[in-house]
Formats: sequence, C-alpha cells, structure tokens
Amino acid sequence: MNIDAFKKFDLTGKTAFVTGGATGLGYYMARGLARSGAGVMIAARRETALKDAAKQLSEDSGNAVIYRKIDLSDREDIEYSVDYVIDTLGGVDIFIGNAGQEARLGVSDDQEKIMANLMQVNFAANVSLVTRFLPHMKKKQWGRIIFSSSESSLRAVSIGQSMYAASKGAINAYTRMAAAELGHDGITVNSLILGAFHTDMMQTNVVELLDQMHGPGAGEAFVKDFAGNSALGRLGRPEEVEGQVQLLASDAGSYVTGTEVIVDGGMSIMMRPNPARERIGHSDLLREE
Repeated sequence: MNIDAFKKFDLTGKTAFVTGGATGLGYYMARGLARSGAGVMIAARRETALKDAAKQLSEDSGNAVIYRKIDLSDREDIEYSVDYVIDTLGGVDIFIGNAGQEARLGVSDDQEKIMANLMQVNFAANVSLVTRFLPHMKKKQWGRIIFSSSESSLRAVSIGQSMYAASKGAINAYTRMAAAELGHDGITVNSLILGAFHTDMMQTNVVELLDQMHGPGAGEAFVKDFAGNSALGRLGRPEEVEGQVQLLASDAGSYVTGTEVIVDGGMSIMMRPNPARERIGHSDLLREE
C-alpha cells in the first residue's frame, strides 16, 4: 500500500461546515470529510435530526462531529449563526453548500409565492455564507467551496422544476465566476451536478407519495422506469457522493476548480423521452434536501 497516495486526501487540521448535513446526501458528504480527518459541523433546520446525525457521524467516522441549527430562509438567522460557526470552528476551510428546497409548479402556475424563497435558500444563502467564510480562507491561502447543484440545471429532467432549476443554474454560474476570482487565493470552487439518488427523501416524497396517489407499486414502478434512463440503469446510492467530496475538498483535487462535476450514473449522456410524459400532478409543497 502506498501511504503517500492517501496523504493527498488527508484533511486533518481542516475545518468544514456542511449545510443540509443531517440527512440524505449531505450526511454522507459530512461523513466523507470526517473520515478524512476534518473537524466537521453540520447544519439544518431540524435540531432533533441534527443531534441524531452528529452522534451517528461521530460513531461512523471516529471523529467528533458537531452541529448548528440554522434556517437558511431567514437572513437574520444566517447572520447570527455564522458568527457562532466561525467562532466555534476557528474559521471555515471547507464549505459544502448542500441544503436546498424544491417546489413543483408548472410554468403556467403562479410561481411568485415560491420564487423568493427558492432563490434565498438555494442561492442567496450560499452566497452570504461564502462571503463570511472567505476572509479566513484568503488569510490561509487555502479553501474549498463545493455546492450541491442538480441535473435539472443543465436540462429538462422532470416537469414542474423551472424555478428550482433556475436557482441551481444560478449556483452553476456563481461557481464559475467565483472560481475565476478566487483562484489566486488558493481557493477552489466547484459544483456537484447530482442525479437521482435513492435517499430517504426519495422514498418518502416519490415512492410513498405515488403509492398513495396511484396505488401500491406505483412508486417503485416509476423509480424503476426513471432509473432505466441512466447508463448504469440504477439510482445512485447516497454513499457514492463521499469520494467526490473527499476529492474536491482535499489536495488530491487541488487543480479542479470552476467546474460542474456530474455525478448521475450517466443519465445526462442518455437520450430519454420528453419529461412531460411523466406528468403525475404537481405539488406546491416545499421540501428540504
């Protein structure tokens, strides 16, 4: 075993802040950082979920993980919380902007009521946090900024996602411009274009919901059909994001910046029918990633 090869992934002595880190993909992103030795703080809106996740992450990684309850839709809460984060961690070396919300409304629907909230949580909150974390990164001449984006920011994946896609498209554009501006400070900025993963949220918001709407088996049938559109013929496993984050957050990925790293099992390279054929009704309920 070549120990030197693994040293490039070592994050010992680095600090990381992960939004949306209590559940789903964010949990595994945080786990990957903690397993690589970083001091990790996770954040989300639900304190019970955070407390449970921090305990489990600490056990899974062998590295103490702490948490902070934060509501990214509330600008005052962001400002109040970010001081606590900086003081507790001594500055943030690695920022993972993973938390987000989604709403399913067609382009003919009234989207005004969701537009401001989606842009605040999915885009503006990330910019606010980056702005506050940058002085520490610039002082150290080292920093990693990674955003969770979506395949819907690149192409039409599913109907009813126009505003969600727009908010993620804003993140992609910000990634490129921020990377160009911050590169000489030793800071890399990248986005993960995430495809469909079989998370607990997928089970609840898709499988179980479709079963309720259309009868038992409808959810699994939809997921099987949708997964068939990927080159690998399956949905992603949540733990499959760990390595991507470990790469981009460490010196192993030090020459990768300003890019959208596609993690979708090859779905984006496949030809598939017009997503309008999947019309199953809209829900204007917001959900947190």
